[in-house]
Amino acid sequence: METNTINETTAISDKPSIKEVLTNKPFMVLFAAQFAENIGRAVSGLAIEFLIFELTGSPLLMGMLAIIWLLPYVIIAPFAGVYTDRFDQRKIMLYSNIISCIAAIGFVVVYVLKDILTVITITQQASYGITILVTTINYTWLLVPLFILCFINSSSAAFFFPARNAYTRLIVKKKNLLVANSIGSTVFQIATIVGYLLAGFLAAKSYLLSFSFNASTFLISGLLIGGIFFIGKKPPKVHRERSQNIRQEMKSITKDIVVGYRTIREHPKITYMLLIFSMITFTFGAINVLFIVILQGEMRLDQTMYGVMQALMGASGIITAIILMSFGKIKRKILLLNVAFLLATVAMYLFATVRNKWAMMGIMFSFGIIIVLINIPSSTLIQETIPYEKQGRVFGTQQLVQGIAQLVGMGIVAIIANYVLPMYVLLGASGICTIVIIIGLIYSNKRNLMSSDYQLEETIESNSEKFDELDSMQQVFDGTKSADIKYGDGD
Repeated sequence: METNTINETTAISDKPSIKEVLTNKPFMVLFAAQFAENIGRAVSGLAIEFLIFELTGSPLLMGMLAIIWLLPYVIIAPFAGVYTDRFDQRKIMLYSNIISCIAAIGFVVVYVLKDILTVITITQQASYGITILVTTINYTWLLVPLFILCFINSSSAAFFFPARNAYTRLIVKKKNLLVANSIGSTVFQIATIVGYLLAGFLAAKSYLLSFSFNASTFLISGLLIGGIFFIGKKPPKVHRERSQNIRQEMKSITKDIVVGYRTIREHPKITYMLLIFSMITFTFGAINVLFIVILQGEMRLDQTMYGVMQALMGASGIITAIILMSFGKIKRKILLLNVAFLLATVAMYLFATVRNKWAMMGIMFSFGIIIVLINIPSSTLIQETIPYEKQGRVFGTQQLVQGIAQLVGMGIVAIIANYVLPMYVLLGASGICTIVIIIGLIYSNKRNLMSSDYQLEETIESNSEKFDELDSMQQVFDGTKSADIKYGDGD
């Protein structure tokens, strides 16, 4: 009886708890900070995209903007992962936020000076005896600082996300990681809804309002992150030999980056997840480049409708995250990821061909579901599988590989978008996506990667249950034997 009671208590204590996560003050403050930050990023991101397309109407420049947003994840992500494992993640998040706030103020300054930075040239041209005045507008001096600020803003984010994911593992129990990631995703999706609705409204009024609002959200986020220093757990100090010069430091960083790659290779499920995720990301580069081109250029949708569609994507993401949260634990994450990748392929075909406003809303709603079905299981798989002291490097490697895939995809699309209709570009990307998911399904089935992620735990639990059954049988047997002895004695 005592053994059964202990097992029942252990089972209850090992069960994921939403209440434990919601009452975890450092975790909730961290995601409150990110909530404010995500709203600001949504508002400024939409404002920059619409401003540049409004001024130039160039798909090539939209592709360049997308590449600049993503480039830091390729250049900086490996270093961010290494330093995440070496230093206090709270400080990394705080410094990252301060840099983003400075960049946000820079957007305000550049927009205020936009008339000065825009070069207008008027020339005379004679044609058939008639003099014509030709006006040329050069936005180079306006676009260059905007692109530089986007790069700085994205660079700070490249440091923030590995630090946040690793610190989450430190302050949240392993059993509650899926719940925590689901709550984090819900917070992100709510911020997406609020952010893009505000983004559409503010951009329609004034881009200056958008950039000013963005700066204020980073200020709020920074104050909240500062509060974690008082209520959050301090990461364990890493003892390592101090580098004597830059060459030695770079050698040390390279060694740590290699550790991240090797750690991933030691875990087949994470290796598969990263490869297939990166290939899908490569094909989705077409959507990132052509999204505004299709919505504003082909469908003639204004900023407000763009905000509504992004809000729909956020709403479906919230619903999906809440459903995953209710499960508490997902045993077959690779299976779920394969389903999500399959849905993403279908959604891409629809995005390539459909130009009806209401149907596009449905596609955006499905994208919200797909993104959550990919992000939550993949992050949880890494957090549950990889030791805490290596998680920064693994998340940094994940950002690097996916960043390269998306960067190459967007670069190719940006080059050919001026010569090929968006529909054909998207159909080509959809075809590649189809090939990738078919190969992925065959490979993951052959390697048994879609099996349970908790086989060892389930084996131990099963053995424990068998032991309890044997123990109960032994007790019955002992009782029967005792009764037989008594019966014999009675005779």
